[in-house]
Amino acid sequence: MKNIRYPILLLDADRTLFDFEKSKAAALQAAYQGAGLEAVQTYSPEILARYSDINESWWRRLERGECTKPQLQIGRFREFFAALEVQADPAAFNQMYMNELGNGSYLLPHALEVCRELAKDCRLYIVTNGVSETQRRRIGASPLAELLSGIFISEEAGFPKPDVRYFDYVFSRIPGVERREILLVGDSLTSDMQGAENAGLDSCWFNPAGQKRPSQPAITYEIQDLRQLPALVRTGCLSEENPL
Repeated sequence: MKNIRYPILLLDADRTLFDFEKSKAAALQAAYQGAGLEAVQTYSPEILARYSDINESWWRRLERGECTKPQLQIGRFREFFAALEVQADPAAFNQMYMNELGNGSYLLPHALEVCRELAKDCRLYIVTNGVSETQRRRIGASPLAELLSGIFISEEAGFPKPDVRYFDYVFSRIPGVERREILLVGDSLTSDMQGAENAGLDSCWFNPAGQKRPSQPAITYEIQDLRQLPALVRTGCLSEENPL
């Protein structure tokens, strides 16, 4: 590890390594049908899009400290059902959804090969705001599990990313490491990049869609393909040549 710029990697899970959109779509459809809502309104891409918008808004509230995880889980489905004008129990629906979501261990393209390469020289840790039971099932069932040195879940830490107290929890469980040796990699500006800034860490924004880079929060590096990571982690530089 002595010649590696970042021997410790904190890797976000969903939309960075795991294909959350695929998992979410499968879980929502299964829960929707399991709750018998097809008899009221046929499931459609529009219903998925409506849920996705509502779900994202609740996760942003959690990151801002405006709600708790249990409030998020129930509140999103209560709002979802109101938007669809259907009657259903949000707690029971959430349970079905989370059970199905736990089966979704789909990886994004190149995630496995890149993590295998990184694990040769680095210690890999997952940092996620997901629900503990669901995330541990998904990650544990994936081929990434054997490559990881640890998993840090906000529900177990007591605070979500980007709260600095979440990262204090993480650091307390990786003894003997200096923050300058750590790189946080994630897709979210509000939880990952803001969290890295709050915690005094270098960050790498995974931006496959090529979104415009904002002035805030501070971002150390930006990549559009996970295959750019190994060289960056080794040298601390993004190659000017096409790395793909």
